[in-house]
Amino acid sequence: MKSGPNHFSTIVHLLPAATRRRGYRPRGLAAALFLLLAGLLPATALEPGGIKPAPNPLILISIDGFRWDYLARYAAPVLQQLAGQGVRAERMNSVFPAKTFPNHYSLVTGLYPEHHGIVSNWFFDPAFGETFGMSKPESNTNPRWWGGEPIWITAEKQGLRSACFFWPGSETTHQGFRPSFFKPFNGKLPSNDRVDGLLAWLDLPAGQRPQVSTLYFDIVDHAGHTFGPDAPETQAAVAAVDASIGRLLAGLTARGIREHTNLVIVADHGMADCGPDKVIFLEDLMDMNTVQVESLGPNGGVRPKTGTAAELVASIRAKKPAHVQVYLREEVPANLHYRDNPRIPPVMLIADEHWNIESRVGWSFRSRTYSRGSHGWDPATSDMGALFLAQGPAFRQGVILKAFDNIHVYNLLCAALGLQPAPNDGDDRLVRAALAK
Repeated sequence: MKSGPNHFSTIVHLLPAATRRRGYRPRGLAAALFLLLAGLLPATALEPGGIKPAPNPLILISIDGFRWDYLARYAAPVLQQLAGQGVRAERMNSVFPAKTFPNHYSLVTGLYPEHHGIVSNWFFDPAFGETFGMSKPESNTNPRWWGGEPIWITAEKQGLRSACFFWPGSETTHQGFRPSFFKPFNGKLPSNDRVDGLLAWLDLPAGQRPQVSTLYFDIVDHAGHTFGPDAPETQAAVAAVDASIGRLLAGLTARGIREHTNLVIVADHGMADCGPDKVIFLEDLMDMNTVQVESLGPNGGVRPKTGTAAELVASIRAKKPAHVQVYLREEVPANLHYRDNPRIPPVMLIADEHWNIESRVGWSFRSRTYSRGSHGWDPATSDMGALFLAQGPAFRQGVILKAFDNIHVYNLLCAALGLQPAPNDGDDRLVRAALAK
């Protein structure tokens, strides 16, 4: 990982005991003095009254499953206008695996999953002897699962208020800090209610309202899974989320803050068509009594109960299975950055795009409602590309960027907010390309 200066750990011991308590978040003049002592805020950045001027507010919006080409393929006038006014990417590359939790957390930490630890939506931790699950409350609220430093924690540490209207990792503490405001995920909450909830936070008095916020929509992803990326239902979901973003913009305008607000709109991954006719069964590749199955879908993972991982890989390769590659964890292609964590299964099976790895257990029932679309394949495949656009006073206008990896978004968020980033795997390429000079 690339490292950057972080002076908080060296300065904290000099502060009074009250300010060293777990979860302390300095505000106002205290925040400015804290940052000045830490070497993160130059004296020239202080206003005459001794307080650092607040940055323009930034809202990070995720449209789960919004494939890069939906912007041109489907009616999305609000998003298309924002893209034309600001910066958009031809496509943004997901991290592997191209799934929801790993990618959302990479977007806000700048780390590959092997470094932040959220290596899939569901995974087994051999040290804990437990399984992380995206829908399990303990997984979402216990800090032991979550490495790295998400943008809202970087903001809180440096004196800015943050608010998360849904985002993986936002329901727990990090190093004793948490966002000033957050909502536990509720998938049943309509998109417009999510917008109104965020606007309510922005209605707070100036000293209380957040400077950096997140907002999450999932209806495009749900439609893509259920009906496939080319279905009219997916097109309708794109139109619906576009209208919800229009509602947000109208709300910002009504509050007189639209022209001062920076928007960064992303997706976590794309979507590819699939079906029950393109399935590789684990039972055809191995003795299921000898392994612990840890993931299925576009990529599968198993942990041997008997024998070695190398022996299992050799036996699978001897069968010469079609539409799947099998690797020892340490053999996973280097460009996927998916080796350096014990939470990654010792044996990885990566299917060709459109194909899935499944078990025969319960298949006769599951096949009837099998997804028509999915994601998780190699991020380099065309259908896994994601949306990226940014618009507001911090960003250039009318710029189209070549494809880039989503680990660089965290540094862009920090730069737009005037924050010192935590150590991460990204660099400043997106800052240089997207930020207004």
